[in-house]
Amino acid sequence: MSEVETDMRLKIFALAGIVAAAAAAPTSAEEPATYDGPVIDMHLHAYTADGNGPPGTPLCPELSEFAWDGQGSWIEHFGAKVLSRPCLKPIAGSLTDEALRDETITEMRRLKVRGLLGGSEERVADWMQAAPDLFWPARHLNPQRDPETTPESLAADFAAGEIVAIAEITGQYSGIMVDDPRMEPFWSMAEREGIPVGVHIGLGPPGAVHMYPSFRAQSPSHLAEVLGKHPKLRVFVMHGGYPYIDDLKALLWVHPDLMIDIAVLQFALPRAEFHAFLAELVRAGFGDRIMFGSDQMNWPGAIGLGIEAVNEADYLTYDQKKAILHDNAARFLRLDADGKLPD
Repeated sequence: MSEVETDMRLKIFALAGIVAAAAAAPTSAEEPATYDGPVIDMHLHAYTADGNGPPGTPLCPELSEFAWDGQGSWIEHFGAKVLSRPCLKPIAGSLTDEALRDETITEMRRLKVRGLLGGSEERVADWMQAAPDLFWPARHLNPQRDPETTPESLAADFAAGEIVAIAEITGQYSGIMVDDPRMEPFWSMAEREGIPVGVHIGLGPPGAVHMYPSFRAQSPSHLAEVLGKHPKLRVFVMHGGYPYIDDLKALLWVHPDLMIDIAVLQFALPRAEFHAFLAELVRAGFGDRIMFGSDQMNWPGAIGLGIEAVNEADYLTYDQKKAILHDNAARFLRLDADGKLPD
């Protein structure tokens, strides 16, 4: 064997060794399965302890498992047979208004959560005073129920720093859809002032029409004209617009700045249905448009349940979980590197 051939063979052996070593070595550290960093909850309520039945009423997840024969009162049936029916892991309800506030704060600190807090002016102020570092104040809006709340009053509150968003907009419960002419002054004002808005879209509680006679299911398609007329409106669809996923995907495609939250779906739907809905949105390429929301009302444990539901999704990468639980909301709220709102 010539010297040239020997040298060539040694080079080939050396190259083969390098390739083999590279193939044997892991290409990267194993990706963690669970995201346990800071969380942003875009859907919190400053409720009273009796907001969903007598104080202490427990919540049994997967509320869609229900039926009614039409006899008696649906509200009583809903409370006893749907909301707090026997189940393996009921979520405890708080016994007093103060306990609801304090237990929610304790849960948020345990899970490293900050959140957008909606409700009446008085209750939001009370919760803000108890934990100003955890909450961004928002204001509920239903033009039918809150006639004293005007576009001018909301703009003034935003300018004064008393609120950072209008959420949750619940005109749907009074039969006022988002494209109703009565909403137009609010959309114009929110676009002009740059106020983020969160809108209730989709379904309400099971049997909603028996509690709120004017309630009607609302598709995300009702937002099409609103967004077309107000292209700079900072809006997110609450509850993911469930179950209108095709309408939602069309809207997300046309409006790249539109966001959604997935609040209530984690405990209102069978877990398999929640994951089917979330997975379809992520598969369609909208993983950077989804924000976490718990829809915590009377059950502080709903926050942890919601985070757990996202973390158990084996179809999500660690970065996708992080985006849903934190980063997407930080981008929507335009938080700076220190997690603060813009001045």
